Amino acid sequence: MNEYTIKVLAEDQVAEAQSLMERCFEQNLHSIFFLHPNTTLVALFEGRIVAGMNLDVYKVNARVTMGYIGWLYTDSNHRGKGLAGRLIDEALLFCKSKGCTDIAGCVEGDNPASFKQLERRNFLRIGLLGQTLRFRHGMFRVYHHASRFFDMGYFLWHKSLDQGKVVPSAINGKALVYTLLANTLLFLPVVFMINIPMLFTFSQANTERWPLLLLLPSLTILARTLAMYLVAKRHKVVVEYHQWDTAYITGLLFPLLTSMSFPVPGNIYLKGSNVSPTEYNSLLSKMALASVFATGSLLIVFHTFSLFPYPLVLLVMDTLFFFYPFCGFNASRIKRGSIKTKVAAFSVLLVCLLYLLLY
Repeated sequence: MNEYTIKVLAEDQVAEAQSLMERCFEQNLHSIFFLHPNTTLVALFEGRIVAGMNLDVYKVNARVTMGYIGWLYTDSNHRGKGLAGRLIDEALLFCKSKGCTDIAGCVEGDNPASFKQLERRNFLRIGLLGQTLRFRHGMFRVYHHASRFFDMGYFLWHKSLDQGKVVPSAINGKALVYTLLANTLLFLPVVFMINIPMLFTFSQANTERWPLLLLLPSLTILARTLAMYLVAKRHKVVVEYHQWDTAYITGLLFPLLTSMSFPVPGNIYLKGSNVSPTEYNSLLSKMALASVFATGSLLIVFHTFSLFPYPLVLLVMDTLFFFYPFCGFNASRIKRGSIKTKVAAFSVLLVCLLYLLLY
């Protein structure tokens, strides 16, 4: 490891660092890149940049100064050399020297290869409650700097540098209960037609069946989650459930703007960071397919609620929306699965759509 040198990015190396980032990340992410030379750490090999970490240092509120890990990237020829860990270690020292009280980064839930480096250094995954208590009115400033107002399936990994206490994210049963309650509340504008389009129409909400309708989000999410859990249990793989955080912003705005529901179901993930998603792609795609079958079946059962297509929206998201910022939905797992899995998932969606059209 002695041949690698970690240093702050020089002004004349910005173009080289940007070029490496573009090679390491998909093109659809390039629009949200940021790079501040004075807070970007790079690993040099023979004078050439082979890895980097783009930090964003800013004040969150009067007592919190954040060092945000925006991008961590390594040249494909230099992976497996421990450079990510070295960059994080250097970042901890660097952020302390800049007066930071906190350091954090967002990682997709199906990417343990990235968050294991954070977990080993005592970073904690914190949810909405922990973020609110720590950042208070500055929470939306954190979201703005992290470009994460609408991402789904990404989690905030956080470490306090001033020994301040933070509340870790809820998991499993508690997280699922929070998700069910939140989705029920987010469904209220749909059931009672509280939205902007209704300002321009004279329709009235049909609230005769509202108690039953309010159960629809919970029934859909429970069926989806149980299906995935049973597949994981059958394969004897330990998993855990996590709710999403910033997706609730979309879950609130979408119904108000369109009068349609937007599910925020959370998801089941492989437990721990010492697992390789590549090795489990087949299992994850089977879990995703099981969730599609469960949601599709529920959609057919509740097809009479055609004005409240909560299961339909979730089925479409879990089948077709595999791209950022929706990659927390199961469509991304189906995309990584076999051709047979893709065909089966699309067939379920097609059958459900035809059923709704015919009946």
